[in-house]
Amino acid sequence: MKPDTGPRSEKLKRSGRPFPWRCPECGQRKVQPATIAHTAEIKHDGRLYTVEIPELRVPRCEACGELVFDTQADEQIARELRRQLGLLSAEQIRRNRENLWLSQRQLAERLGVAVETISRWETGALTQSRAMDRYLRVYFGVPAVRAALDGDDAPACLGVEVRS
Repeated sequence: MKPDTGPRSEKLKRSGRPFPWRCPECGQRKVQPATIAHTAEIKHDGRLYTVEIPELRVPRCEACGELVFDTQADEQIARELRRQLGLLSAEQIRRNRENLWLSQRQLAERLGVAVETISRWETGALTQSRAMDRYLRVYFGVPAVRAALDGDDAPACLGVEVRS
């Protein structure tokens, strides 16, 4: 299998290295940690959102000013998007799942999503849609909903007839 050499792989490589880094824009070894006010436009759920982060920690080239977004900066932006949209945080999703004594696999089966999706929500690598956020809140908060979705015959017991 070929090693990943895409932009995310490059971010992961940089994140663990000591500063200063070489700037991808000007080539000088002057990239240092910085804290800046930053506004990002993020497409989520088919809409464009403006996310303002007053104190974004992101590496910046002291020579040319280029921002070198790493995994940590991306995670901080994603956390702020979730906060501004009022979505459950990664920690809240994990804590609610654990409070119900469910594994990621069990929750995935009950919600009808892939185990990898649950894992990505809980690590913050993926931000859930607003519709899925509501679904999670109802599942975590309403025992009757959990009871209806937890059995092997869950779809049949919901009492809804689908006509073709």
